[in-house]
Amino acid sequence: MKLTIDRKDLENLLKKVISATEKKSALPILSNFLVEATENKLTVQGTDLEVHVSASTIADVEEEGKVCVNAKKLTDISKLLPSTEVNITTEDNKLKIKSGKTKYSLPIFPIDEFPPLYPFPENISFSVDGDNLLKAINKTIYATSKEESRFALQGVLFKSNGNQIDVVATDGHRLALYKIEKTGEGDIDIILPQKALNELKKLTADFEDIEVASTDQYAFFRTKEWMLMTRVLEGAFPDYTQVIPSEFSIEIKVDKKEFMEAVKRVSAIIEGEPKPLKLSLRKGVLELKTFSQEFGEAVDVLEIDYEGDDFTIGFNAKYILDAVNVIDEEEIYIKFTNPEAQTLFTPAENENYIAIVMPMEINF
Repeated sequence: MKLTIDRKDLENLLKKVISATEKKSALPILSNFLVEATENKLTVQGTDLEVHVSASTIADVEEEGKVCVNAKKLTDISKLLPSTEVNITTEDNKLKIKSGKTKYSLPIFPIDEFPPLYPFPENISFSVDGDNLLKAINKTIYATSKEESRFALQGVLFKSNGNQIDVVATDGHRLALYKIEKTGEGDIDIILPQKALNELKKLTADFEDIEVASTDQYAFFRTKEWMLMTRVLEGAFPDYTQVIPSEFSIEIKVDKKEFMEAVKRVSAIIEGEPKPLKLSLRKGVLELKTFSQEFGEAVDVLEIDYEGDDFTIGFNAKYILDAVNVIDEEEIYIKFTNPEAQTLFTPAENENYIAIVMPMEINF
């Protein structure tokens, strides 16, 4: 292997892949990158056996080659190199790095022990917009379960629905759904783990199209510069369509910023979790109230367009803040059925995102 590469290009390349590697593992090879120089590009792979990332960048390659080298050391070195031009060669079972007057010599390891990256399933793929994929992840991942016993609910469901993909997360107390358009005939019905979703957030640029495909065991995401392969989570995901009410008895529109600030203000006196919050509707008014045995009571009032009967319902304030915080629009709808049933939060101008929050019993 012999190549020259721009220092910033090298640093950015390694930054994309490093978090996919395993720092402490019974398999030492997982703490390494697979580094390959071919034609006019440098490709780096990293994996922890659950998520596998491959990324490439332009390089001036004189001699092709492939080696395994410690991922953390190479990444750390890339951030410290003094010159914009970096020369990389292999010699005497070492990876030699030269930048300006600085030189490094790192041990290399057998490439045959590095886990393989499976071929992208071209015949069952489809495409999604990068910006929409990022939105789908950011607007749903907060609702995943933190309980280890609920394995399937720790991930996010990607499920075909005609020409759309329903991206869904739930922990049993709340649910987030974001719809994204797809192009192509391929279908998908898988649960992606959080690590894969976080890696996708680092890799995805909002202006690019991303090819997607899945099998029973793996999901694949690909652009011209990178590919991510991940194991999918096993287990049954609940039928989320049964959780979303089709009819509502009350619907109000509120300013997102005003509502969020009011929830935060009244929640300030509650220590720990949950944070009980009472919402009360009266003619022209939405009242927010919290109570703490130790710290007292807080009340705030928002003026709204409401002419119906008095209505009261309780929630965990954190769940409301999480659901509303990811909404980009200035106004939101809050749709109620009854005080014991789930409530829907959605942007006033965008039907792609909905959040469901289950009520909680309030004793004040």
